[in-house]
Amino acid sequence: MKLVDLTCPNCNGKLQKEGDNIICQSCGAVFALDYDESDVEHEKLLTEEERAKREFEHEKELLEIKHRQEQEARIAAEKREQRRQTTQSVKKYISNKVSALIGLLIVVGFFYGSYKLCVHWGVVPPMKDIIASATASNRNQYAVEAADITSDMLENMISAGQVTKLNTHGGVRDLVDNAWVDYSLDSVEYDSAYFISNASQGQNRVVIIYKLNYTSSIGDKVTYDGTYFDGLKYNSDDSVVCDYEAEAISRSKAAWHRDSYVDREQCYRENVLAFGGTVTELQRSADD
Repeated sequence: MKLVDLTCPNCNGKLQKEGDNIICQSCGAVFALDYDESDVEHEKLLTEEERAKREFEHEKELLEIKHRQEQEARIAAEKREQRRQTTQSVKKYISNKVSALIGLLIVVGFFYGSYKLCVHWGVVPPMKDIIASATASNRNQYAVEAADITSDMLENMISAGQVTKLNTHGGVRDLVDNAWVDYSLDSVEYDSAYFISNASQGQNRVVIIYKLNYTSSIGDKVTYDGTYFDGLKYNSDDSVVCDYEAEAISRSKAAWHRDSYVDREQCYRENVLAFGGTVTELQRSADD
């Protein structure tokens, strides 16, 4: 039932609102309300506290809306300021770069004009002559050939390689007939030398093979090992120079205890042929 007046339907007594119910002051009857928010009679029943509460909620909602609008306006203003600063930074950056470019062009123009005057007066050679000279020097600097390796140069390489072998090869223990035998390096002898051009693992190089003589309590043993020299290049007087730094070549499992090769052909294959390129055997001077 929806009430449309303020009298009790039972006794016509005065009604009073208590909480969510309506109570008759005469007969004590209790009624539940079914109303719309816009009902005029219901509005009359609202207490001052309820009106104040509803007004507070309304004002709170208005304040929240206002606060949200102010926040959105502030964020929009910050974004506009950020875009303005970014635009100014970009303009300043471009302006600085343009100024630097203009300054560089002025400096380059000054030096270029000075260079042209120097060329005209014969103080410096033309640029094309400088480039041609540098290109020719770089192109031919490492084009060393087997015929360029002199006897003195080969002897120096042989000596450097022998020192390397004596310093790196020491004692070797080998199991012979179920007994351990200690071998010690007695001497390092030159065996052969090879020049490799167009090697796949670097510039042209010289490889020298040595014969290593070991001694032990049960007898002697002969093995073979090699060293190489690369970085060969022409000096300013067209002579060939080298740092004489003998480099060791990694040995495979075919080596004798990873020290050297009992089979000379295996040593030749791994120390010479493995580089690829063209191999030319170097002949030692007959006086040596």
